[in-house]
Amino acid sequence: MNPSKSYFQFCPVARAAEVVASRWTPILLRELLAGNTKFNDLRVGMAKMSPSLLSKRLQELEDAGIILKQKAKAVKGFEYIVTAIGRELTPFVMALGVWGQKYVIKELGKHELDPGLLMWDIHRRIDVAQFPEKGAFVAEFHLSDAPAARRTWWVMIKDRKAELCMQPPGIDADFEVESCVRTLTDIWRGALGIDAARKQNQLHLKGETKYVRSFKKWFMLSPFVSAAAAQ
Repeated sequence: MNPSKSYFQFCPVARAAEVVASRWTPILLRELLAGNTKFNDLRVGMAKMSPSLLSKRLQELEDAGIILKQKAKAVKGFEYIVTAIGRELTPFVMALGVWGQKYVIKELGKHELDPGLLMWDIHRRIDVAQFPEKGAFVAEFHLSDAPAARRTWWVMIKDRKAELCMQPPGIDADFEVESCVRTLTDIWRGALGIDAARKQNQLHLKGETKYVRSFKKWFMLSPFVSAAAAQ
């Protein structure tokens, strides 16, 4: 460990914090443990983090044996795979998120609302088992108060795999969700119920009746919501 980053203590809490508690590292671990392996995908989940700092933090985690950098199999470039000792950090990240869910997050400031992160989180929590094994289903999300370039998003579920698109996927939307960033964020983090949001005309759903009725099943909330409620 670089002495300039040391707490100058032999305590394992201090030594571990030197590795996993530097700025952005817990958020990076969240993304890696969620299954993101590509540099650009990691950046989507941490849009305010500079590419140079991301590269630096990835190198630090690789040096610590938490991730392994290797050539990607399907596309050009590299991917970052969490190692066995890295996966042991899952309870740490979950505990941090659950504690924040229970005791820190009450109301969000405007600066904390991020349509890109919100849609990135939403797309990877879609319960694809609620859709046919073969074929494509497109859900179009309209965030009425987001900047124009980030106002409309598409989640395409194809052969039970979800993909987030910032441009029209070339397939007509089967389902539409309309809300504002704060409302959809509050729903996602469990602060506002779906039924309540619809009753208050803060959330509008349009599509086949079966998908409207099952929206609460396939639109899964933040994993920290259920984990915090279980405690």
